[in-house]
Amino acid sequence: MTIDETESMVELLDWFAEQPCSCATVGHIADATGWSRETVRGNLKQLMAGGYAERRYKPTGEYRLIEDPRDD
Repeated sequence: MTIDETESMVELLDWFAEQPCSCATVGHIADATGWSRETVRGNLKQLMAGGYAERRYKPTGEYRLIEDPRDD
């Protein structure tokens, strides 16, 4: 699946690359990047649909980047 490399997606992937465990909540990512929660959620949904991310813990909404799609 092709991921839309929008400005927000590129910034999200760059941010994940700097995180020690490549995991965070939507709120954490939104606060750190300045993008809205809606934008972050949309990007994460796209990454999950492509198998590049997973929801690690549903109650807190923690996500983990499994693989950067730009590495393909």
